[in-house]
Amino acid sequence: MTEIKTARERLAYIEKKFFKGAGLAKACLLEGEERRAYVLSQVERLLSTKYSDSSLGMYLLDAFWTADEGRKPINKTIPLLSLKEQQTLTSKEMNHLRLIVEVAGLCHDLGLHFMIDIKEAFGIRGNFWVSNKRLVEWLTTTEYERIAMHVAYTLRKRAINVYIHDHYQPAQDALARLFSSEYRELVRDPDWTKIPPRGYVKTIIDELLRIERHWQRGRKLKLNPQVVILHDEIYGFVPRQFDKGVLEAAQILYDYMDKEVKDRLKDADKNTIADVLGRFADKVSEVREHHFGKGWLRDESLEFAYLMAHAEWCGLGWLSEEDEAL
Repeated sequence: MTEIKTARERLAYIEKKFFKGAGLAKACLLEGEERRAYVLSQVERLLSTKYSDSSLGMYLLDAFWTADEGRKPINKTIPLLSLKEQQTLTSKEMNHLRLIVEVAGLCHDLGLHFMIDIKEAFGIRGNFWVSNKRLVEWLTTTEYERIAMHVAYTLRKRAINVYIHDHYQPAQDALARLFSSEYRELVRDPDWTKIPPRGYVKTIIDELLRIERHWQRGRKLKLNPQVVILHDEIYGFVPRQFDKGVLEAAQILYDYMDKEVKDRLKDADKNTIADVLGRFADKVSEVREHHFGKGWLRDESLEFAYLMAHAEWCGLGWLSEEDEAL
């Protein structure tokens, strides 16, 4: 491709390649909800249109943000539009550029699965979390299905990070290994899935809501957040209801950790660490014997591994009694 040198040539190239027939000139005059609707329609079109091994949306964002987070350009022949050359453009061209940047910016945040400003993007107030009923309704009913897929995936990604931070492994693993039984497929990046958009969004939202409702029930019961996590670790997953017997066992383990494990591993030597964790393992065995039937909390089980990791984090002082993120 012939090298494109001036800002005007670069702008013309981007308009022709990404917005041909899209009514860009008229759309530049739009404001408010009409402008937002135009931006969303263009983002939906660009994210839905395959171009080589990616989408047009990803290629457009590459024209503006190739250096973001150390990323390499998808296509090195796409010229980077330098905003330092704005003074060479006419006011009409600048209007075009501003609208293109709005579209490219949303493609950028959605395509790279960054948290977005949902009020600015969709006109929805509230937090970027599944507890936001307006957001959930928008995601499950909007005509912009491709956008909804990327937002749902970002919600899932954020939830995983929150649960990692709070050492809530059953919830973290439930989302990381999320599987659609209806379509018999793991939930992957929106660009690499065969699950239809509506089904894709529903699979993610249903699981996020299930975990959120479970946690809300724990709050209503005034349960200590660490007891809730221990309860679910004993199960090995996030159950739909709390089990009284399992809660009793979780409370016993919590009380033991709070008294015998908490902060004991800070700056401790290997022998001390082994001793503290060994005694906790013995406590788990004692609880297993008195509270559960055969097969529960086997030493080689995932549930046992969850509990041992929990004790280690407690010993290192990494656990919080608060549930700020959850």
